[in-house]
Amino acid sequence: MVIATKLIKIIEKNSDIIADKWVDEVTTSPYTRSYWNVSREDLTERAANICQRIGYFLGKRLPRERLASFYRRIGEARRAQGYEVEEVVMALLLLKRQIWLFVMQEGFLNVNLELYQALELNNRVVLYFDRAIYFVAQAYSEADKREAAGASAAPENG
Repeated sequence: MVIATKLIKIIEKNSDIIADKWVDEVTTSPYTRSYWNVSREDLTERAANICQRIGYFLGKRLPRERLASFYRRIGEARRAQGYEVEEVVMALLLLKRQIWLFVMQEGFLNVNLELYQALELNNRVVLYFDRAIYFVAQAYSEADKREAAGASAAPENG
């Protein structure tokens, strides 16, 4: 697990580089059009913030409640900003992809043991983003239900 810890530190240390690559992709992908009109600085800050926290969330005992709270807040914020849920999900998938591409392209892995440990890290990152996506989507769904309940409780005019 020493290599995984080393790779997490590399991801955190290089969060701005990873974020810049993610912004390049998220602002040109036809699947994330809502992100096209957001300032580069804002998007870079969002992605770097996630990369800088990844070690905390990937610890041996993943704090699900804090992860859930973090991504539910993101889900609520993006919904309130008018993003479609599928675009937010794609943005998270693209960030996961950029993290892994960075690790692979930078040549941090030299031997089979390092590759095995990197794959173990990859599995943890995949689980992390799977949970992130779930909690973002859950926030959208809960907000939709609250909105629908509010609309049905409103008095009818007429």
